[in-house]
Amino acid sequence: MDEQTPKEKIVEFFKSLNWPEMVFEDNKISCPSGDIVLFDGKNISINFHFYNRTQNRYEKRNNRQTLIVTDKVDPSNILSVRFRGNGYDISWIDYIRNILSIDESFSKIKILTTGKKILRKTAEKIIQIPESIFLEMAEDAHEVYRKGKSSKNRLETYLINKLKLKYTNKTPKETTTVAKGDFSFMIERFNLKSKNKKKDYENHLDLEDLKNLEYFTEKLIKDEAFSPDFLRSLDEYFIKEKLKDIILVGKEILALGKTDMSTDKAKKVIEKITDDGSDIKQLENLWQKFFEKYLLYLVFSYKKIYPKIEFKNIEGDKKYPDFIGINHYNGLDVIEIKTHLKNAVTWDASHKNFSFSSELSRAVIQTMNYMDAVMQRRFLNDPDEKKITNMTEEENLYHPRGIIIISSDLRLTKSKLNKAKEECLKRDFTKLRNSLQNIEILTFSEILQIADDYVKNIHAQYE
Repeated sequence: MDEQTPKEKIVEFFKSLNWPEMVFEDNKISCPSGDIVLFDGKNISINFHFYNRTQNRYEKRNNRQTLIVTDKVDPSNILSVRFRGNGYDISWIDYIRNILSIDESFSKIKILTTGKKILRKTAEKIIQIPESIFLEMAEDAHEVYRKGKSSKNRLETYLINKLKLKYTNKTPKETTTVAKGDFSFMIERFNLKSKNKKKDYENHLDLEDLKNLEYFTEKLIKDEAFSPDFLRSLDEYFIKEKLKDIILVGKEILALGKTDMSTDKAKKVIEKITDDGSDIKQLENLWQKFFEKYLLYLVFSYKKIYPKIEFKNIEGDKKYPDFIGINHYNGLDVIEIKTHLKNAVTWDASHKNFSFSSELSRAVIQTMNYMDAVMQRRFLNDPDEKKITNMTEEENLYHPRGIIIISSDLRLTKSKLNKAKEECLKRDFTKLRNSLQNIEILTFSEILQIADDYVKNIHAQYE
């Protein structure tokens, strides 16, 4: 039996619809609402009508371009029955029109047997698509439909499971409700060039989203799911680039020669470290804000930093240390911050040596009081006590460490120094620091220098 021609396949396709009052002629197929198919030499033109079974009438679809196929194109690959048998259409036309941005300025779509690219003939209001490309697009469109429907079902399953927990208090069985490729959709949506500031992401991500992203990213890194090159780039960003920027900001604060926060230099630094435009009026508060934001980068042993945990039964007006840090061994540090303009030591002329300045002495006593409050669990608020005790181990609560950050290399003392005094200063400051049990004294210069050396060492290893 001879293979059917495209014309014969077209006739068979429309006869299979079983619509009443259709007329099949040699040069056309028509219905009461107009001509459906025109056979014109080497081309077949198809217009789109549908039969309304409820109202028993034909209607022309005005929102569809005329389809033209050459007499060598198999129409069964191009047309499909839709609308529950009440109509026919170009296969996956809604998707294809979106892919190719076909609007009403085009009145015809022509499918060719040859060609390697899509042509837009604007003057003729026609778009020409090679059959091979059309079939590939139709297959891709079907995949879009399949994945879209599947993703919708998975999303509904996920949301319904959350409602089960809400209304029945029963935890549903955990299932993976995503498929390969789903994650790319979300990532690409959040990776738009228009999203380049923190607030741009906050418009679309709530706190739960961010926490889950943090947990998932950390897990991917620990499980070595990322490529070595990507992990290396992370190291370079956080260690070399991010930390370098942090060090520069710290040095800008260190360069402030007075406590006045209304100067242009001070305002520029404040602007760099405050996301919310906070008005900082004291130098000590500026350093506190700096460390609140960057302490985890500058002191690499901490896994969590808590600012201003209040205690009860503390002498003095200030009832809280600047920070409590929990290190990776679950040890606890009480951190007190002064400013780089405060002197750490003073010259004792009678004994010809240096001793702690009154500012540093008060800071030491204050830190000891806070450490004692930790050991006795004199937390003012129960939630604070719970989050601190959950992060550390019982025995570590009885052995906290104190860290005081004060002064700088250039301002250790206000005394005038000669060469002999300089040597004495270095020796005495080292002795004084080593004399304290469980309290470490660091200058702002040392904090920044440690970070700077860390960057250089890592960079040298990469080189």
